[in-house]
Amino acid sequence: MTTTATKFIVMTAAAKVSGAAKKGNYKRIAVVEVEGDAVPAMISERAKGLVRIVQTWERLSVGKTDRCAFAVAMVEAKALAESLNA
Repeated sequence: MTTTATKFIVMTAAAKVSGAAKKGNYKRIAVVEVEGDAVPAMISERAKGLVRIVQTWERLSVGKTDRCAFAVAMVEAKALAESLNA
């Protein structure tokens, strides 16, 4: 039996939003566990190389400042991935 080392990475993707909110720019963030140096093509349990999804942040508004929902969640996601990799 061989074991593959895993690591935690942060992924982003476009978010699906309802009709009323389509005027803005929305994204989602996920901290995922991957096998080796794999970079999955999507945030999904079915993605090749992805072991599990640890946490997601959905429908985050992307603004022009570092105080927008997306930027705040990205800082939190990077901190979580870093602590899990330690």
